[in-house]
Amino acid sequence: MKWLLDISEEYRSHLREGPFFRQISGATLPNDLQWVHQLIHQSREFTQALCLRSSLCQDKRYQPVFAEHAMEEADHPDQLIAWMKQHGFLRDTEPGDVPPTMETLNTISYCWRSAMRDPHDVQVVALNVLSEGVAFDFYSTVIPVLDRLRLLSGRYWKIHTDVDAHHLSMGLDLCGEVSRHSDRGKLYQRVLWQSATLYHQMLSSWVGERVEPLPQLA
Repeated sequence: MKWLLDISEEYRSHLREGPFFRQISGATLPNDLQWVHQLIHQSREFTQALCLRSSLCQDKRYQPVFAEHAMEEADHPDQLIAWMKQHGFLRDTEPGDVPPTMETLNTISYCWRSAMRDPHDVQVVALNVLSEGVAFDFYSTVIPVLDRLRLLSGRYWKIHTDVDAHHLSMGLDLCGEVSRHSDRGKLYQRVLWQSATLYHQMLSSWVGERVEPLPQLA
């Protein structure tokens, strides 16, 4: 479904022009990266939501895809914590002690709800196509900054540009060919908009800014 990927990319392009991506490129000190304390909340909860999705799935077509995705994400939170310890981000605090922003909680809750209640094809749109697409953009932008600050170490960061590009299309072939203008196609578009807006607001909150919902694409 090229149209679905195209719409997802258009929403992602709006995020890449938002406050988080503008500010991260200008980071000059490790202290400019305090958003990693929010990232640990997102990493833990998203990984757990994927595990729940896999355990709840009874459809034999989707089971292998959901299980593979969950397995490949399982150790990411621990990798992130190890990196944070190595570079002094946890010198005076424990992982998760910094409270999540409200926008982070909203995004996490949306992922949990999708994993628990949405049909499997809708989960693919929300938790793979859009979520992993945003993750790919996030890590592709952050990694050069960490490298410049001499903070790029361990497996956590570098592995993401490889796996996220793969994860964003996982399960999409199982959804079949859905017309953009069908009822199902319109549902997919709404899910993309909702997910993109939540991620936009979450990432913006990580740099202390609040933003309005993204305009919904026609």
